[in-house]
Amino acid sequence: MPTHSDLLALLPELVLTLSAALLLLFEAFLPSLKRYASELSLLAIVGAAWARLTLPLPGASWNGMLQIDAVASFVDLYILAAMFLTIWMAGPFLRRNHAEHSEFYALLMLAAVGAMIMACSTDLLPLFLGLELLSIPLYVLNAFFRRVPVSLEAGLKYFIVGAFAAAFMAYGIALLYGATGTTDLVNMGRVLSAAGGISPWVAVGLSMVIGALAFKLAIFPFHGWAPDVYQGGPTPVTAFLSVVPKGAALVVLLRLAQGLDLLRLDSHWVWAAGIMAVASQTLGNIVAIVQRDIKRMLAYSGIAHMGYALVGVIVAGTDGSSAVLFYLAAYTFMNIGAFAVVALLSEGESEAHVISDLAGQGWKRPVLSLALTVCMFSLAGVPPFVGFAAKFLVFRAAVNQGLIWLAIFGVLNSLISAFYYLRVVYVLYMRPLPKREPAYPRSRTITAVAAVAALAVVVVGILPTPLLAAARSAAGMLVR
Repeated sequence: MPTHSDLLALLPELVLTLSAALLLLFEAFLPSLKRYASELSLLAIVGAAWARLTLPLPGASWNGMLQIDAVASFVDLYILAAMFLTIWMAGPFLRRNHAEHSEFYALLMLAAVGAMIMACSTDLLPLFLGLELLSIPLYVLNAFFRRVPVSLEAGLKYFIVGAFAAAFMAYGIALLYGATGTTDLVNMGRVLSAAGGISPWVAVGLSMVIGALAFKLAIFPFHGWAPDVYQGGPTPVTAFLSVVPKGAALVVLLRLAQGLDLLRLDSHWVWAAGIMAVASQTLGNIVAIVQRDIKRMLAYSGIAHMGYALVGVIVAGTDGSSAVLFYLAAYTFMNIGAFAVVALLSEGESEAHVISDLAGQGWKRPVLSLALTVCMFSLAGVPPFVGFAAKFLVFRAAVNQGLIWLAIFGVLNSLISAFYYLRVVYVLYMRPLPKREPAYPRSRTITAVAAVAALAVVVVGILPTPLLAAARSAAGMLVR
């Protein structure tokens, strides 16, 4: 039975879960309250963040299966911030599309709970439960617009890929348990250290678990689902999908790399993961150049960015881990800011989000265009925005570890990416308005989300020290 301290350790998750249940009850029995679902969801997120910030971090909880430490706290706050911005823009977005239902917010909160469970798991069993709790609501959310064919297609494709990832994960866990006799990462690391290396069965099991996580990250060669799902899903869901599952999966990879001490046990891990990182960067950036739909472009951009972040996982240690955590926070603001603008600079979810349709909007919609410009510059890694600091930290960690080739490929790929990011800025400001101006909607709320995200990109880019200090403090808990 869980103890009092176990329940307190998961109080933020419990707040979100109970709030999701209440929203579902409101939808069923008090439909008049569903118009306040967005505000109630934001209050629940604030309450969960307050609980995580004020309650002590107990460390090992739930019989050692969860580790509520500084890493879990950092990731929880990053996930809650991402969810706050997503729900903030989802309200007017859903009202505009005549699809405001309480279950949207409930499913989003349950998905966030799954990501938070994944990030604090030091045992493969709660890791699997967290993965499924994250995935199942997102299958539904991607197909939320049931009358829009591309939304249904996005939900179906994500479901099929997610089912394969779950099967990979379950079979990999079974193999690892059979080979080591435990599902606890620390104990598994001790068994492997005592054995003096990784046996073939452990290698296969570990590859399957990492492959399942690579599906969530959309890392090459597990990236094929991302462009279609990004393009077809409701834009706020796409914004959430682009950052939260990836952050949880990266933290799990960090715990795997540190718990099993992969760098010391097997050098092949470095080469295999390094090839995946470089291939993701190269494929993502090159294919993004030819995209005409901005959501598909951001999907391939995300593949490349997860390749950059994977470099920090490969390096591990305090430098690599802190670089990954910093990268997650930076990527959250950059991506959600960009998708907030996309949510407004489009005529409808059933229409393509063509980059050329943004022509002339730089002067017609100055606040939104400036926010998108800031996010594009930051994603490209242009100083003084936060994207530059994030990439610098990852590449510096690789150089300090002697993996100079990873840093070189990362810098070259960043130069390639500048082309398609700056193309968006060029279209915004250098192309004239078309003869038939698109009937883009207006929303002060979504504009505020874009402005807040862009402001965070600028401020944290100029003053990265507080966030970096928090990331380094959290990363210190991971290093053995």
